[in-house]
Amino acid sequence: MDLDTTAATPSAAPPTLQPPPLPPGPPPLPPLPQPTRYPLQFTGRAGEFFGIWFVNLVLSVLTLGIYSAWAKVRTERYFYGNTWLAGAPFEYLASPIAILKGRLIAYAVAIALGLSAHFQVWVVYLPLILLVLLLLPWLLQRTLRFRARYSAWRGLRFRFDHGVFDAYLNFMFRPALQLPTLYLLAPWVRLHQHDYVVTGHRFGGQRFGFRGDLGSYFIPFLICIGIGFGAYIAMIVAAGLGAVAAAALAGGEGGDGPSGTALAMVLVPIIAIYLVFLALPVFLRTRWTNLMWASSWLGGHRFECTLRARDVIWIYFSNGLAIVFSLGLAVPWAMVRIARYRARHWALLAAGDLDSFVAEAQREEGAASAELVDALDLDVDLSL
Repeated sequence: MDLDTTAATPSAAPPTLQPPPLPPGPPPLPPLPQPTRYPLQFTGRAGEFFGIWFVNLVLSVLTLGIYSAWAKVRTERYFYGNTWLAGAPFEYLASPIAILKGRLIAYAVAIALGLSAHFQVWVVYLPLILLVLLLLPWLLQRTLRFRARYSAWRGLRFRFDHGVFDAYLNFMFRPALQLPTLYLLAPWVRLHQHDYVVTGHRFGGQRFGFRGDLGSYFIPFLICIGIGFGAYIAMIVAAGLGAVAAAALAGGEGGDGPSGTALAMVLVPIIAIYLVFLALPVFLRTRWTNLMWASSWLGGHRFECTLRARDVIWIYFSNGLAIVFSLGLAVPWAMVRIARYRARHWALLAAGDLDSFVAEAQREEGAASAELVDALDLDVDLSL
């Protein structure tokens, strides 16, 4: 019997089921446009400003200080007018007469404080000091309003509209909490002060925004504490070693007292470390200024501030030496130098058109509070 050796043909595989096509989705979002960077530019020159400064000084002396109001306006207009952003300069619009009136009131208070400090300490001086301290938050609030009211860019004025209650909260009550905490709350206080100052300003119908990070404010503060503590220990060690070396050197010389070399071995390390302590507030202020601008915005626009603490410390130190050794004649050069540096490290990051700002109606502001803050050296450098 024959066997059928033919292999069976396999059956065909069933067809694979395909999923139905998906409906077309929305087109992918276009990439976000990169902001346009507008660096701040300062075009002033030291030689040019020296002439303005010298004339202001001479006329202020000859008029017994009356011309100082006009001198201040000329100085402010020079620095504002030489500060350019996006092709337009800033403007200072305050009137010299308004500043003169405020200055007379301010210096009357300052003179009263000076005289009463020598003759009527308990009756007049202490009550006046307490009154000024109680009025300080109000004075700062009025100062911010005055400066904003008479500052303009592209023909539009700035505006500050935060109230007095918040000024007392941020410049009296919160700072008072620093004393029982040994100033460990200083970053928290400064964060809220920056919030008050920035969000209180308006420009072109839009309010400035601020959102700071408390941890970022604590980082430079803790660095300062660490450096300060290390410098303090180093000063004690250096003074001790210097005293031992000075004593040994003086004993070896057989003199009646320590020599100049021995005194230098003690004093030079102390002076060097003392300069470190003077530099720490500048470091902290510089880092906090960068944080303030990095945390601020206006509409969709952001800001960039890249000041370097070591540069600012060196500029302040060298400016001070130049002013001392030039008997004050280097003041214009120092002012132009710091203004140029600040402008070189600041920029506007524009997210769109800069022509959307509109003018706002404003009222006149008095200059007495701003002048009193300047006369008594009470400013806290929180202005925009």
